Amino acid sequence: MHTTAIAPIRSLLRVCGDVGVHEEKMKQLLQILTIAILLMTTSCCDILCERQVHAELIIQKVEKFKQDKGRLPEDLTEIGLDDTQMHLSFYQLTSDTTYIVWYGLGIGESKIYRSETKKWTEEG
Repeated sequence: MHTTAIAPIRSLLRVCGDVGVHEEKMKQLLQILTIAILLMTTSCCDILCERQVHAELIIQKVEKFKQDKGRLPEDLTEIGLDDTQMHLSFYQLTSDTTYIVWYGLGIGESKIYRSETKKWTEEG
């Protein structure tokens, strides 16, 4: 990937002269840009991973509650989750026997788990 990305730049630098110095600077610039992009995408992934883990925890606890009590919880406090992490993912009853759990992926986009299908979908 590095060689193909640098090839057109290398051709231009040969015309301008002093290829070795410019090529090294270009490699350094590409490395810095690559690291910056990786850092930005990793941090975004971290919060999405945290939201997914929290959502899975909700589902697990709701299903256990349903098994033990024979009904769905009204809210997350009934399953022992405090409201300090409620910004990560959300729980909502849709009927006496079904619920959804969801979290945001970005502006106007959500990942939603539906208990009736036991499947995740992306919407928005």
